[in-house]
Amino acid sequence: MKQAILVIVLIGAGAWLAHLHVAAQTYHPVVQVLAPEGLTYTAVQDATSERSACGAANDRFLGPLKAQCKQCQVVYARCARSLEGLELSILEGSPIPHHLVYAPGLRIAIAGPAAMAKASCDFLVGDLVKRGVRNAACVYPKP
Repeated sequence: MKQAILVIVLIGAGAWLAHLHVAAQTYHPVVQVLAPEGLTYTAVQDATSERSACGAANDRFLGPLKAQCKQCQVVYARCARSLEGLELSILEGSPIPHHLVYAPGLRIAIAGPAAMAKASCDFLVGDLVKRGVRNAACVYPKP
């Protein structure tokens, strides 16, 4: 009987520790889209504490995009547990060689021909401002 109780207690403790581990995870909604004019958009949104919330954030980002740009190709949409390379630089605000849309909860790097990337960055920021995002800005790459 004591062994059965001990097994039950250990299983309960293991389940509790597993729950704490999962609850402590963060997920970064990350999307990369290739536009027909040769621009590549890499979007990193603020981290979420739940995988389902991360997927929902990616869906909210991609929904309007797919509706407005039928020719755009989603390269990937994922929930990253950790970021590296360009995605990490975007999140941290490190200098990158691309135009960057910076808004609360969202950063989008725009790679491609400089004039087109600048025009797209300016357009996206203007659109965000029209939608009520007051702190949206376009950060231009240093020459």
